[in-house]
Amino acid sequence: MSADSSPPSAPEETPPASAVPSAELSRLWFALDRRAWSFLTVVPAHPGAPALDAAQALMEAGSPYPEPPLRLVDATGIEPAGAPRLVLEVRRRVEQGERVIVVIDSLLTHPASLPLALAADTALLCITLGETDFGSAEKTLRLVGADRFAGSVTFPRPSKKQRRADSDKKKKP
Repeated sequence: MSADSSPPSAPEETPPASAVPSAELSRLWFALDRRAWSFLTVVPAHPGAPALDAAQALMEAGSPYPEPPLRLVDATGIEPAGAPRLVLEVRRRVEQGERVIVVIDSLLTHPASLPLALAADTALLCITLGETDFGSAEKTLRLVGADRFAGSVTFPRPSKKQRRADSDKKKKP
């Protein structure tokens, strides 16, 4: 029996062909662009922070700029053995001229994601106002290295109705 050396399969997206993003998203895109990144990791500051929403917003912000090609990889739930393989796959894509945004789980509850954050050119911290505590954000910064973060993106606390809808979405097969 031989071992499978192929990279782990992770859900991927290419940016949608859409209208011009909001001024706020455009400013975020250009602020990140100053870091000259090819591999960016979106890191939630606490479990449950909307890192995938932040990454999808970045995809929207980058959609008017087709070169280099932009790809989103959802690495939430990655197993410890899968993270190093995914790092290699992302590096291969970067060598082929792509920019890759990788979404990971909170490092506080899913340390298997740490290799992805450490391998990235830069990271973006995802914070939920009223939910992210200072200690969680500080510990996340220490785990990755505060200098590796280009900045942070904040989201409002979801309403009870939004949380219920999100919970119902997760329950459906």
